[in-house]
Amino acid sequence: LAQIDSAVRDWPEPQPAVAMGPRTLLLLAFTSSASAAERGTGVFEPWLEKLWASRTEADERELELRIAKGLGSKGYDKVRVSVIAPRLEAFEDFPFTYREQFRYRWTENFLHSALVKLSAGANKLSIGGRNVTVDLPEEDVGIRGVFWADPCFSSKWINCRYAERFQTFNRSVEMLNGIFKDPTMNLWGILGDNFYDQTGELTKTFFDHISLDVKRRFFLVVNGNHDNWVCGGPECGDASDNFGLGQMQYYPADAVASTLEPQDDVNFLDFSVDPDHRREYQSFQNSGTNFLSYHKLGNIGFLSFSGAAKFEDAKPHMEEACRYFEEAQPAAVFVVGHWNSEGMGCLKDMATPEVRAEILRLPGCRELGDRLKYMDGHKHCNYVQAHNEEPIGFMIGAHGMDDHCEAQYGFLFLDSTGGRVRLYYFEVDSATRGDRFEDIRGCVESRGSLASCLYFAETWLDVPAERERGSGVLV
Repeated sequence: LAQIDSAVRDWPEPQPAVAMGPRTLLLLAFTSSASAAERGTGVFEPWLEKLWASRTEADERELELRIAKGLGSKGYDKVRVSVIAPRLEAFEDFPFTYREQFRYRWTENFLHSALVKLSAGANKLSIGGRNVTVDLPEEDVGIRGVFWADPCFSSKWINCRYAERFQTFNRSVEMLNGIFKDPTMNLWGILGDNFYDQTGELTKTFFDHISLDVKRRFFLVVNGNHDNWVCGGPECGDASDNFGLGQMQYYPADAVASTLEPQDDVNFLDFSVDPDHRREYQSFQNSGTNFLSYHKLGNIGFLSFSGAAKFEDAKPHMEEACRYFEEAQPAAVFVVGHWNSEGMGCLKDMATPEVRAEILRLPGCRELGDRLKYMDGHKHCNYVQAHNEEPIGFMIGAHGMDDHCEAQYGFLFLDSTGGRVRLYYFEVDSATRGDRFEDIRGCVESRGSLASCLYFAETWLDVPAERERGSGVLV
C-alpha cells in the first residue's frame, strides 16, 4: 500500500475536541472541506485486476499519442507531437528530438517528443509505422471541443463515490470514442485531478482504451491538487506523491518552461525540482512554468496554469500571454484552471476566478472584457459559475466524484463555428434527470456528431464571435 495509506491507518481515533492532536485535526479539516475527498480503499478493484490480466502484447504496441498546441509566441503553426512508450523506441519515420525515460515519477515510461511545424488542414504523419492525421484548423475558424474535470473510476487512492452508479470508466471511454469519430472535432481537455492517480496505473488504463481518433486531436490538461498530493493537499503530502511530475510527461504540453534557460524546444521540461533531493513533500515540488501555457486554436484562445504556483512567479508570463492575445485577436479566451477557490494547495490569487480577475487588469487582456472567460473544476458540480453582462465562468467538476450538489455526471461541448461562441452542457446522468447515456451516445452514433444532438444539452453560453474589444456589441 502507498505510504499515505499506511500513515493514515496509524492515526489515532478522533477524541473529544479538547484532546484532538494535530493529525486528527488535519484529517477532519480535509474531510469537512466542500471539495475534499474521502480516503480510498488502498486496493484496486477486482475488475481492474481482471482487465490488466487480459492485456496482450498487441495492446502494448498501440500508439500512445499526444498532440498539444505550441506556445502561442512560437507561431500558430507550431504543434508538439509526443508518444509515450514502455521502452525507448527508434521511431525512424518521425523526427523526435526528445527521447528520454520519465524522470522522478512514473519512470517505467519513456517520452518521445518534438515541436514541429504543421500546415493548416490535414497533416499526414507516419509514426512507428502508423499513419496518423493531425488536423490543424485554420487560424480564426471555429473549433469544437469537449471538457471535463475531476474524472474518476477507481477508489484505490480516493473514494470515487459514483464510479459504479455512473459506470464512469466504460461510459467515459465509449462517449469519447464515439464523439471523436466526428471529423469536425478538434480538442479534448481535462481540468485537473486527472483520474486521482498516484502511480500512473489508472491513467495508463484509461488511455489504453481510448481510440487513436481521440488521441490524434489536440489535448489540453490542467494540474490539480490531487495530481500533486493524492490525498488532496500539501498538509498530507509524502514521498509517494506525484507533484505533477508524472502528469507533465504523460500529458506533455508546450509550456512557458520551454522558453526559459536552460530549457529549449528540445529539452522543453524543467526538471530543476527533484522532490526526493529536497524531501519537502508538504509543498509543491515542481516548477509552475511546466503547466503555464497559452495559445490559440482556430478562433479561441486558451491560458492554462497550475494554482499551486505563486502568482508573482506566473505574472510576467501571463503578461506575455496577454500581449499575445492582443495580437492574435481570438473571438474569446478561456482561462482554464483547476481550483475554484484558494486552499488545498492553491496559493493566494491563483484560484481560476482570481486569475481571470487579475489578468483582466493587464494590457492586452483588459480589452477583452467579458470575452475573457474561465473554466474550472475542483468542486464536483456542473453549473454556470459567474455572470457579468454574459456568462463568464463555468464549473465542470462532476465526473464521478461527490460534493454538496446533487449527483451529476456530464461534460461541456465548446462550439465556436458559425460566427458564435457557444458552450453546451450535456448531463449524461444525474439524480434529477436520470440516466441519459444511451440516448446521447445513440444520437451521436446515428447522427454522426455531438453538434447534431443539442436537444440533449443546456445552452450555457451563446454569444457573437465578432465583437468590439471590451464590449458585447456586435461589430
